[in-house]
Amino acid sequence: MHCPKCKNPISPLKVWLITRWSPLRCDRCGASLTRAIDRQFFIISVLMFAGLFLLIQTPLFLIVWLIVVMLIDAYTVQLVLDREGPQ
Repeated sequence: MHCPKCKNPISPLKVWLITRWSPLRCDRCGASLTRAIDRQFFIISVLMFAGLFLLIQTPLFLIVWLIVVMLIDAYTVQLVLDREGPQ
């Protein structure tokens, strides 16, 4: 995963720090980055909530399921420049 502005590599695990109120900052150029709301976002949301509803009887498997979905999310997310933050 790279910064869309300067192509600086960014650790995939840093996407877990992104929220609606706190975007991720690029270490090199300082660009404010957020995640794209696209098909990947909706697929990950469905997988997470499907796991919550279908696997609620087995807590250990549910935890493993959520960790796997979060890792898939971290490595497939697309970063975009934040429209509200400073460019």
